[in-house]
Amino acid sequence: MKSNGRINRYLTLSQKYLKDADKLLEDKDYSQASEKLWGALVTIIKAVAAKRNKTIKTHAGIKFYLTNISRELKDESLNSIILVGEGLHQNFYENSDPPEAIQSGAKIIRRFVKRMQTRFELKLP
Repeated sequence: MKSNGRINRYLTLSQKYLKDADKLLEDKDYSQASEKLWGALVTIIKAVAAKRNKTIKTHAGIKFYLTNISRELKDESLNSIILVGEGLHQNFYENSDPPEAIQSGAKIIRRFVKRMQTRFELKLP
């Protein structure tokens, strides 16, 4: 199935970005870590979409699809994940958030990625 390749690509990227973020946090490179965390968030949402044969190409598409996931799981708190992710994405450009905020965002993104992998049975072969 064509979408399996996309699912695996997005899962691989999501895991890579989380690992990269961990290293960058360790190195205190908070702006770069912020962008990797944003990437991990976006790619796990794209993996869920790919599993359903959907393609997301825009920020608006990410928000829309996350809203659908939130509705499906009956968990409105998931809608706030995009705010965390966008804040991290903005920090990449501004590098103005305190380290504690980036660390906190990292925990939130990691939990979300793990939840999406578990809930939607997303595993690499």
